[in-house]
Amino acid sequence: MDTLLASWLERLLATGVQTALLVAVVWSLCRLLPRLPAASQCWLWWLVALQALLGLFLSPLELPWLPSAAAPSVLAVPAVATGDVAALPAATPATWLVPSWQTIVAALWLAGVLVMAAATWRDWRRSRALLQASVPCRDVALVQALMLAAEAHGLRDAPELRVSERIGSPQLVGAWRPVLLLPAGTALDANELDMALTHELAHLRRGDLWWGWVPTVARHLFFFHPLLHLAVREYGIAREAACDAAVVGDAGRARHDYGRLLLRLGTAPSPQPGLASASPTFHSLKRRLTMLQNASPVPRAGAIALLSLVALVGVMPLRLVAASADALPTAALATSATTTATTATTATTTTVTDADEVVHGQLHLSGDNPARAYVRFRNGNETAIVNGAIGDLREARRTVANGDEGLWLRQGDARYLISDPALLRRFDALYEPVEQLGRQQRELGDRQGRLGEQQGRLGREQGELGMRQAELSLETARRAREGAGRRADAKREERAEISARQQELGARQRELGQRQAELGRQQSELGARQAEASRRAEEGVQRLLENALASGAAKRL
Repeated sequence: MDTLLASWLERLLATGVQTALLVAVVWSLCRLLPRLPAASQCWLWWLVALQALLGLFLSPLELPWLPSAAAPSVLAVPAVATGDVAALPAATPATWLVPSWQTIVAALWLAGVLVMAAATWRDWRRSRALLQASVPCRDVALVQALMLAAEAHGLRDAPELRVSERIGSPQLVGAWRPVLLLPAGTALDANELDMALTHELAHLRRGDLWWGWVPTVARHLFFFHPLLHLAVREYGIAREAACDAAVVGDAGRARHDYGRLLLRLGTAPSPQPGLASASPTFHSLKRRLTMLQNASPVPRAGAIALLSLVALVGVMPLRLVAASADALPTAALATSATTTATTATTATTTTVTDADEVVHGQLHLSGDNPARAYVRFRNGNETAIVNGAIGDLREARRTVANGDEGLWLRQGDARYLISDPALLRRFDALYEPVEQLGRQQRELGDRQGRLGEQQGRLGREQGELGMRQAELSLETARRAREGAGRRADAKREERAEISARQQELGARQRELGQRQAELGRQQSELGARQAEASRRAEEGVQRLLENALASGAAKRL
């Protein structure tokens, strides 16, 4: 039992040290690159929490960078210890009377985890009580607006909308069945309420209620680690700032209007099982307002490269061990590089899949409508290409009958409908390159996912071989002390075979890693091409609309 506890505590300590180093790296990056997008900062801090969990539950990758131990010191032990073997049984009973230090430390750690779990359980009970005390929202217009906004954000279902007298700002509660709580008797105007709701919908679109469990579990298991608590706090601030950026960026709102809204919401305790628009502390509110001013963030390609580098180098658990003639460091390094690439690939694949249900163009949810807006319905109103406000989308749905295809246009206060098949085909042709590039990105994501599965299988096999190699090393040392030379030689031969197998797996991992890097490069190129194609498509659409208005093909409603 003591051996098992010592192994667990050693892994806990080693993971804590690696977590501290990774926190220092991420903190430095965020301070050296203040214009790094909030979403990228959020993922960087999330990777810190992921590293802490992987360090506890995955076998570490051994890096034989320490000097090898001298062999004579191992062989000299039996000569000193053989005369004392008979005295060992007399001292053994004493170990059952006094708990070992490993047992005491493990008990204290378990008690701390249980205290954290009890606090989380109380928070969950409070959130359930808050939901039970709330009432369904009776404002039909607000419910319909929420449904349209959820659809515009690519959400399959809008969250349930309820009203509570116990909160002061909108809150999103529940991962399985999300519920959006609004404060009763809110004094927010329509534009402020729209921005607050958009903020919460951005959380749903990002999946923050699910992704947030990783930092939460890490904070419970490492309750004693102050730097991990810092990482979890920074993750929460960056997560809120990322949704803030989505509100002012995707919808084109003025940053100072949204900043005034944040100041008006002020500070309020954050629900542990949920998310709130208000900031939990004045410090986090100040940080959100500061990050809101980053109007010229780091390019997306640079942010992705930085995230990939941190994931490749810092996430997988690593251990420094003594160098051995049988060990090959490159195999362990290849596993670290490629296994973390699988996580990034999965996230990329999910984004591409979700994007198939989202409208193209720009959707403005604020009251500041653009001078010209258009909505193109296709496939029986199931999909739409939109450049306008939420009111434009709602009005266009009422104008264009279900099953009909058309291009709805608003020019100032005038409304038009374009039904000419030739013009509609030209419109679709302008957006076809954008959609084609999106399909190519999805195919690349599928290929990366398959490569990730192969890397995962290789990583598991390498982990099993590493455990077997460690067992053989202990067995060889024990046989050497007992003088069983032949059996020790046989164990060394088996270790050599395992090392050769690990070397082969390492080569395959490096090959898969190179293929992953190439696919990542292709993804970046497709992203740049898609942005350029979107710009060209918008320019062509504007020319098409001008011609339709001039020729009379756009029929005024």
